[in-house]
Amino acid sequence: MSILLSLFPQIGPAAHAFWLFFSNGGFLLFVVLTVIVLYKYYIQTINGNFKANQKWVFLSIKVPRENLTSTLAVEQIYSQLHAAHKSMSMAELYIEGRVQLWYSFEIVSLGGKISFIVRSAEKLRDTVEAAFYAQYPDAEISEVNDYLENFHFDPEDENSEYDIYGTEIKMREPDIFPIKTYKDLEHTSAEIKIIDPIAPLLEALSKIGPDEFLAVQILAQPLADAEWQEKAQKKAQELLGEEVHHGDGVLHKLKEALGFLNPVKILLALLGASGGGGEHTKKENFQRTNKNDLLSMTEVEKDQVVGIQTKASKPGYLSKIRMMYIAPKEKFDLSRRAAVVGAYRTLSNTRGNSLKPDQKNVNTKIKYRISKTLEAPYMEWLAGRRKHHFFEGWKLRNYYIGLPQYILNTEELATLFHLPITAPTSAADVARIESKKSQAPVNLPIGDF
Repeated sequence: MSILLSLFPQIGPAAHAFWLFFSNGGFLLFVVLTVIVLYKYYIQTINGNFKANQKWVFLSIKVPRENLTSTLAVEQIYSQLHAAHKSMSMAELYIEGRVQLWYSFEIVSLGGKISFIVRSAEKLRDTVEAAFYAQYPDAEISEVNDYLENFHFDPEDENSEYDIYGTEIKMREPDIFPIKTYKDLEHTSAEIKIIDPIAPLLEALSKIGPDEFLAVQILAQPLADAEWQEKAQKKAQELLGEEVHHGDGVLHKLKEALGFLNPVKILLALLGASGGGGEHTKKENFQRTNKNDLLSMTEVEKDQVVGIQTKASKPGYLSKIRMMYIAPKEKFDLSRRAAVVGAYRTLSNTRGNSLKPDQKNVNTKIKYRISKTLEAPYMEWLAGRRKHHFFEGWKLRNYYIGLPQYILNTEELATLFHLPITAPTSAADVARIESKKSQAPVNLPIGDF
C-alpha cells in the first residue's frame, strides 16, 4: 500500500483506511455479501422457473338461482383447499425451486355483470371443483379463459383508450387480530338471521357502466399451522400477562448470542441510556406479572385475547387483496373506488382488525405534498410506474409484487369470498342482484374493449 501511496498520492487517507480494513479481515464482509446476493439470485431464478412451468386454469362458478348455503358451510371449502399445503424436502426447495402453490379468488364485474372466478394450478383443479360442489351442489363450474388475456395496458402509451386505478387492501393492525366475519353478522333473535357479508361489495360492483371493469382479487397461499399459530398464541399470552417462552432453537440461541451486535442497543449504551431502559423493563415486567387473569383485564383486552385464539384455531392462508378499476378515459370515474372501500369497512372489528386501502406504496392515485404544479411531472411518472407494476402483479397473480402478504384464516376467507346468499325474506333485493350477476359471460370479453 505504501508503494501505491508514493505513486498515487492523490489516493488519500480514506483509501488508505479502506485498505487497512480490507487487508485485516474486512474482505470477509465482501465475501459474505457476495454469497448472500448470489444465493438470493439463485433462489429467485429456480423459483421463477418452477412457477413458469406451472399450468393454471380459470374456473368460473355460476351462482345457483336460490342459494341458501350458509357461510359456515363455505368455510369448509377453504379447509378442504388447505390440503394443498405440502411439506417440502431440501432438494425440492433448493434444487427444484418448488414453492407452495396458491389460489386466486376473484369477483369480477364487467359492465355490471358479476362473475366468480377461481384461478388455481391445473393439478389442483379436481380439488377446487370437489370443494365447491360439496357445498354448492347446484352450482355450475366451467373452465374459461383469463379475462385479461387479450387486454394489455401501457401507461406510457398516449394512444391508449383506457386508464386504470389499482390499490391493495391491507390490515390496519397486525394480522394475528381478526377482522369481523360472518359470525359477527349473524343475529339469532332477528327476523333475518343471516346477513350476507359481501352484499355491499356486490352492490358496488353492479353499479358500473357497460364499458367499465371493476374487480377484487384475493390471493391465498396455504400456510402450515406452525408457521403462524405459535406467534398468535404468544401474543395472547402477553395480553394475559403470562410468561412467554421464546424457544430453544438454534436460530433463537444464535440471535441471543449475537444480541450485543444490535446497533440500537450499542447506541443506547453509548448514550448512557441502558440504566433507564432496564428500569422500564422491570416496571413493565412487574405490571405484566400482576395482570395474569381475566378478572383484571378490560373487556377490550378480553375480546382481543379471544379473537386471537379463535383465529389461530383455524387453518391460515398467506393472503393479499387487490382491487382494480379499468374504464375508457372519457368515462373514468374514480368514485367507483369509494364504493368498494366502503364495502370492506363493514368488516371492521373495533376490538380486532379492519381492512383499509393502501394510500402510500402501491396506490396508483398519487397525492402531491407541497405544490401540485411543481410536482406534476414526478407524480405522472410515479403514477405510471405504479400502474405498470400493479397491472403486472394482477395479471400474473403474483404475490411478491406490492405490499407484504398477511394471514387470513378459513373463517375470514369464507367471509370475503362466497356465492351470494338468497333467502325468502330478502328475495326482492337478491332477485335483482342475481338476475344481473349470476349468468356471467363464459369468456369475459374484456380483451375486446
